[in-house]
Order: sequence, then C-alpha cells, then structure tokens
Amino acid sequence: MKVWSSLVACAAAGALFVLPHVAHAETEVTYADAGRNLFEVTVPDFWTLRVGGEREITPPSEDALRPVARVFGLSPESANGVWVGLMSPPQLRSLKDARDYAKSLSGQLAKTTEIVRTEERTVAGYPAFVIDGKGRRNGRSVNFTAAVLELPRDRVVVGLTVLEKGYDPDALSDVNAILQSIQAR
Repeated sequence: MKVWSSLVACAAAGALFVLPHVAHAETEVTYADAGRNLFEVTVPDFWTLRVGGEREITPPSEDALRPVARVFGLSPESANGVWVGLMSPPQLRSLKDARDYAKSLSGQLAKTTEIVRTEERTVAGYPAFVIDGKGRRNGRSVNFTAAVLELPRDRVVVGLTVLEKGYDPDALSDVNAILQSIQAR
C-alpha cells in the first residue's frame, strides 16, 4: 500500500503542467529584476502571494552564504500542503545553464530526496526541463516538481511546487493554471 500511495502521489505531481489552463477571476503580477520586467504570472482568486526579495542565506550544514533570487511564493488560502514558488536567478541564462541548478533544488525542497523523473517538455509555450521527486519536509512526506522555463532574452523562470501528504487535490488545477499563465515581458 505504501508503494501504491507513493506512485499515486508522484503521478499527481507529474500531472502538473499537463492539464489545460482553467479560467479564473484572477490577478496578474509581474516579476522584475534590476528594473527589468521578466515575466508575468496570474494568481487565482483565494490564493496568497508572498514576495521575498533577494538575499543571501547560509543553508543548514554549510558555512558559505548563498545568494537567493526574489521568490514569488503562492499557496491556496483554504488548502494546506500546497506551495508554488517562482523565481528567476540572474546567473541562469538558458535551460542548459539551469539543469544542474534545478537538480540541486531538491535538497532545499525536501530532505532525503529521490528524483523520480526528469524530462524536457513545453510549459506555458516555453521549452522546459522538469524534475519530479519525493522526500520529507518538516517530518512529512512530500512530492515536488522543479520546472525551468527558458524565456526569450537570456533568462529562465524556475517554478517549484511542493505537495505535502494529504494535500487537497482540487488545488492542482490552480497550480497548473498558475504555471501555464507565465508570460515573458
């Protein structure tokens, strides 16, 4: 049964980016870096957007500071266990540059991670590299997806999704709509 629930959860996480865009009344927000508008994304109604600015952090078990790009963190107001993060690290200019970066994020999204699948596909009309994985976060089982979308003019969007065990599957249509709404500016 444990294997079956892991497979179902991985399939649910892997279904992200595949479902069609669902129309909502929503709010469009623009992600900017150094005075340049990079992309716009649509936030569905009843989702919370939290914006974190650029900063440097020292991850646990490391000594060196690591730069972290501005992050748009989104979560549904009514469902715990679902989180979407969007960022555009300035050092990443193409999918080729971003593959190793995306793989390295699994350690920040969960502990004792396992990458279940990697593939190239199209997300929001842009070439993308997608990683699906699973692990533990705050003592709970999670599934995660890291997708890197290659934007025009030498930038990428990193889209992260974390689904905790027991998440509300109804939120997946909103997650897909968010990611499919990304448009370069």
